[in-house]
Amino acid sequence: MKSLDLRDQDLAVLRRTFRRFPCVREVRLFGSRATGHARRASDIDLAISAPDATTDQWLELTDALDEAPIIYELDVVRTERLYSPRLIEKIAREGVPIYPGNTTA
Repeated sequence: MKSLDLRDQDLAVLRRTFRRFPCVREVRLFGSRATGHARRASDIDLAISAPDATTDQWLELTDALDEAPIIYELDVVRTERLYSPRLIEKIAREGVPIYPGNTTA
């Protein structure tokens, strides 16, 4: 795996959180923490694929991420709801899978 600008303990917290939600198929880290250009206070950009998640499940997931003991702000997008070609290309180009998720949801 590419060297990420993310603390091991934060990555572990994120993965534990995603494991609680079977609807999560894949999570990609993108932005400055994926490219190695993060500053001290840079946020963590996450593209989450959860195609079968209900609205309630998605809200529970984002609430769990908000409550996660991570010192950095999380910026979360749902890949199935992306309409910006520019953002889609950015995630495809620099996104690093950090959670493979479940193959069956």
